[in-house]
Amino acid sequence: MMKFTIPAALLSALALPAYADTAIGLAGDRTLAVIDLSTGEVTGMTEIDYDGRIHGIDYRPATNSLIAVTDEFAVVEIDPETGAWSLIVEMDTPMDIEEGAAVIVDINPVPDALRFMSGTTNHRINLSSGEVMIDGDLSFTDGTEGAPMVGGTAYSNSFGSPDSTAMYNIDTDRAALLQQTAPNDGDNAMIGELGVMFDGPIAFDIVTDAEGMNTAWLSANGALHMISLEDGSIMDSWEIEGLDVTLRDLTVMTAAE
Repeated sequence: MMKFTIPAALLSALALPAYADTAIGLAGDRTLAVIDLSTGEVTGMTEIDYDGRIHGIDYRPATNSLIAVTDEFAVVEIDPETGAWSLIVEMDTPMDIEEGAAVIVDINPVPDALRFMSGTTNHRINLSSGEVMIDGDLSFTDGTEGAPMVGGTAYSNSFGSPDSTAMYNIDTDRAALLQQTAPNDGDNAMIGELGVMFDGPIAFDIVTDAEGMNTAWLSANGALHMISLEDGSIMDSWEIEGLDVTLRDLTVMTAAE
């Protein structure tokens, strides 16, 4: 497997699809980077008004808002323009997180619940009560050796209140797309290799439009990549213009209808 690179001139020449959605990346301890998906340009940087580290962010379709998890295991809603935040709920059980480990913060849009993972630990959070349900450790059930090394997670059909969804993971050790086939049990199966070696943290999200079309976005190696959910292949890539920080999480705020 070779490191995925595209000449800068070619990256700059490629045109992004005409998306009105806005991507928001998380860098450092609490910096938000706003990315225009129609141009690939960073249009703003905002510091979250919080004295600590933000574990991760995600779009919450039920409330059309940006949420985050703090290092004190509070789930908060964030104004991406000002960095102001308000408490949604506090988790009743913390999670052990190894220093430097990726932390997964992602909303399951069907029950409007939070998936919170790190390493092989797999938690589910009730956003009304803060109750933490400790689910099965992440593992492979398709014969793949070892344990998943998940660096990014996203759910499909994240628009409004869908009837169904599927959970996908990026395995940074294998540079592959997985499906968490039984999310609460922690069961994972390989979909396919991305054909890329990662240089630093990655960030992953799936945006869903009003017609139910899912588009998977991966931020890695200073570029945005569109990922096939069918086989894990990288379909297109664009350099992120004006970004001088490394994103460690990514979410896409759906455009208002």
